[in-house]
Formats: sequence, C-alpha cells, structure tokens
Amino acid sequence: MKQLLKVESLRFLRNPLNRWVLAVFLVLLASSAIWAGLSANQFRQRSNQHQQQWQSSLEKLQNPANSSSSIPEPWADLPALGGLALSIRQFDLLNPEIRILPRSRYNDGRNSDALFNPLLRELGLPDFATVLVLLLPLTLIGLSYGLVQEDRERGSWRLVCAQMAKPWRLVFAALAIRWLAVVLLAGFASVLAFGLDAGSDVNSLLDWLAILTSFSLVWLALIALMILLPISSAAAGLGMLAIWLISTFAIPAGLSWAANLQHPMPSRLTTIVAGRSIDAEVNQQRDTLLRDWYQQHPEIKMPTDWSSVPRQIMGLPANQIQDQKVRPLQRQFDAVRQAQFEFMQRYGFLSPALSVVLSGDQLAGIDAQRYAGFIDLVNQFEDQWRAYFVPHLMAGDKLSPADYQAMPSFNPQGLTATANGLSLLTDVTQLADF
Repeated sequence: MKQLLKVESLRFLRNPLNRWVLAVFLVLLASSAIWAGLSANQFRQRSNQHQQQWQSSLEKLQNPANSSSSIPEPWADLPALGGLALSIRQFDLLNPEIRILPRSRYNDGRNSDALFNPLLRELGLPDFATVLVLLLPLTLIGLSYGLVQEDRERGSWRLVCAQMAKPWRLVFAALAIRWLAVVLLAGFASVLAFGLDAGSDVNSLLDWLAILTSFSLVWLALIALMILLPISSAAAGLGMLAIWLISTFAIPAGLSWAANLQHPMPSRLTTIVAGRSIDAEVNQQRDTLLRDWYQQHPEIKMPTDWSSVPRQIMGLPANQIQDQKVRPLQRQFDAVRQAQFEFMQRYGFLSPALSVVLSGDQLAGIDAQRYAGFIDLVNQFEDQWRAYFVPHLMAGDKLSPADYQAMPSFNPQGLTATANGLSLLTDVTQLADF
C-alpha cells in the first residue's frame, strides 16, 4: 500500500492540471481566510474600544472629586467566540452592540444599528465557512474527474484489474492523495484565518478542523461512489456536479422554505403598525402615566411646576410602559429565527454544506440560540438599569460616586456557548442511518 501511495503521489504531482487546480484553490481560500481573519480582529478591536471608553467614563464618574447628575449610557455587547473568523458577516448583519438609553431604543434604531446599503451587503465577500463549502467539493470533483472512467473508456482498466489482486486499493490510494492535498490546503487556510484573529482559541480551531475533515470525507465517499459506477466520465462528472448543486443550494433552500412554513416569520409591516399604535396610545396617556409613577413612588416628591421639568424626564415612565408592550413584538422575531435555526440544524444531515455553515455560526457565537439569549440578557439589564437610575432622574438627584459604583452592570458571562464542533460528525451518522 505504501508503494501505491508513493506511485500515485508522483503521478498526481506530475500532472500540471492538478497543480493548477490546487494553486487556484489555495489562492481563493487563502484570500478569503486573510479577509476573514483581519475583519474578525477589527471587529474585536472595535468591541474593545467600546468597553475601554465605557470603563474610562465610568472611572471618571466614580471619582470622589467629581460630582455629576449625568446618566451613563453603557453598551451591551455580544462577546464573540473563538471562531469569529468563520462567520464575521453574520455578526455585522445582526445587532451585537446595543446601547442602553433612558428612552426607548425601539423608536430610533440608529442608536444601535449601523446604516448600510442592503445591495452592497448582498454583493459583499462571503464568510470563510461559506467559501470553503463552495470550493472544497468542486476542487475534489475536479481532481477526481475521470479517475476510473477514463481508464475504462481506453480499455486499460481491465488490464489494471488483471494485474492487481485488489484493484480497489489503487482507487483508494489515488483518492487518498487527492483528499490529503485538498484537506492540507484547507487546513492551512483555516489556521491562517484563526491566526490573524487575536481572539481565536485552539479549541475552536480544533473543532473547525474536525468539521472540515468530516465534510471532506463525506464528499470523498460521494466521489468514490460516482467514479466506481459503470458510467462514462462525462456522466460521472455531471452527476457529481448535480450532487454539489443539490446539496449546496437546493436542499438548504428547501429546508429554509420548510422551516419558514413550520415556523413562519411574523410580518414586519404588521409589527411596525402595531408598534406605532402602541406609541400613539402611550403618548396619549403620557401625563397619566407620569402621575401614576409618582403615586407608586411616594418617597419622591411630585413637582409643582411642570414647566421646569425637562421633557425627557417627563417621558421616562411612558418609555418604560412602551418598552414593556413593544418588546414582545420584537422578541418574536428572535424566537422564530431560533426555531428555524433548530429546524434546519435537525435536518442538516441532508446537506453537509448547510451543517458546516451552521456549525461556523455556532463557533463564532452568533447562532440563533445564543443571540436570543443575548437579547434576553439585554432586556433584563435594561430593566435593572432603569429601575436604578429612573428614580434618581425623576427626583432630580445629584449622583455621588458611590451611586455610580453601585449601578448594575451588564454581565454577558451568563451566555453559554452553544457551539458543538463535532455536530457534522453527528450529521454524518444520521445520514448513514437515513
């Protein structure tokens, strides 16, 4: 077997077409890895800058030499995991940086969300995980095309079978060499992407390499099946391309349609109309809600001259009531997205490419389950933050450094990493049982 591997290695490397295919694969994958790693590192630096600015402003407020009545506006950031380079665009697409304000953050999304051109975002560079699931199967298909069929068509395959007791070893050796070359290049690009991201970790990299190996072995088995069928090389090539198209595009699209059918996404237009209706209703009751708040807090004296009270202060009770009514409308989108994610994950074994992309989201920390938990933590923190500061604002107190030291803080450590680096191995087992 060692002799076969040596001979097939020489035969493979001396073919200039194989070298060109591997070179193009390496250039494209390495380019995507460099972009992903640098983008992930830039994202982490931006998040660190938010935290440093917040800590700097907090230290000034907690300084005993200072006396202020200003209310700090903290940032609630979703911390990325070690595999951020795999799915950086998903972090940018969602809203992992939420600013906590005294007023409702649902009235003006620009306080948190960045403005972007949807068309340019659609035409932007895909994530590294997406590039890999697109290119790796095509590279294996191109390197393995006509591996057995061409010998059959030339009539030399019978001679090979007559000279070898176990001809399958020759096919195995040839496929093993091609698989090893592709996996090594993909692994190198993965290490490059993780290496350029200062916040990556070894465990995430090992999980990703396990996913990569499983994905490539699935395609190796499919290619071996196609090249051993008694069909022409053209038919085998078309069959492999058809499998790639169906498993990479058709099945994920079908699962997305089925997930949306089982867990339909709420109408955004209906939600906007309902939100505006709540806004109008709360505005009509603003004065009543303000007086009710003072009645519920008898320790705080109600102003006798309302003209001297800033309008923003007068609107704080209404903002809290509005958020209590609007939050369920907004939260339902995250709940449905989580249900759809779990549905597609459940049937992801039908599409290895989909399983890899979903696993990439989990390793990056931006999967639907984790993001929904992040939104819940933000809402809880916002309630605690308002419960602490709103009474001070309504009373017109001048806050002391001790008040700032006792203020609640956002703790994202309650989020658990839902990433399971070996999820694709489970999908492979499910596919075999299926």
